[in-house]
Amino acid sequence: MKILAKTRKSHFWNEDRFVLGKNYAMVIDGATPLLKSNHFNEACWMVNYLKKRLNKLDGPIKNRLMVLSKEAFVQIPVKIKEEDYFPSAGMSWIEWDDEFFYASVLGDCEVTFITVDNEVIRLNTSELGKLDDFAIEEMVKIAKEKKIHVSEARTFISQTLLKHRKLVNKPNGYSAFTLCDNPIINEKKIKMPKNKVKEIYLYSDGFAQSFENLKIYASHQEMFSNSLDLDKEIAMIVETSFGDKYCDKYPRFKKIDDITVIKITM
Repeated sequence: MKILAKTRKSHFWNEDRFVLGKNYAMVIDGATPLLKSNHFNEACWMVNYLKKRLNKLDGPIKNRLMVLSKEAFVQIPVKIKEEDYFPSAGMSWIEWDDEFFYASVLGDCEVTFITVDNEVIRLNTSELGKLDDFAIEEMVKIAKEKKIHVSEARTFISQTLLKHRKLVNKPNGYSAFTLCDNPIINEKKIKMPKNKVKEIYLYSDGFAQSFENLKIYASHQEMFSNSLDLDKEIAMIVETSFGDKYCDKYPRFKKIDDITVIKITM
């Protein structure tokens, strides 16, 4: 089994991480809180905390995350320890034993299996994507009304985004990793026999933009119909994003997002 991991930051900081262990691989996509209580990047702090400590714990990944959620809740240096001031994270991870791969996702990170029969199997959740689509539609409408760029309309939907963020791990909301003294981890998961798998991809939404927002590919199925060269895929995302720096052609929240992807080849 060969594992290749890539991450590209979109700014001076990077809110994405990948973590590799002896029997697992994980992608983490941190989300900065929309309400700030001090001047540091809470999402970067959290994803660093997770990356440094995951391999120091034993047991299933979900159990480790439960422990780290409680620990980080106490340790994070924020002035206001309330839900709206904490970061969150989407995640995707794969664990394995001698016979099976066990895949899990939270939020808008994904896992895609390519079987030995070239079947493409996507593990993802749709709830956060629907909320984001609603907010992007609002941005486009405001941009047209005010005759401004879509990227400039982002400041006018802050309340919508805050309303959506308050739905994390709530009924009719979306799943994510959060910091809490009583953690909730509602992952979506599947199990795959190892002898049926040819390739596995784990990735953040920055990588999924190829088929979701930037339309480099017409669909998820088209993108994963052939084995991917990760460097080339990331380069195409960067080129397309910077070619539409005001987000007018391909409406989205920002010019470019952090990009993280893991490719596992059997």
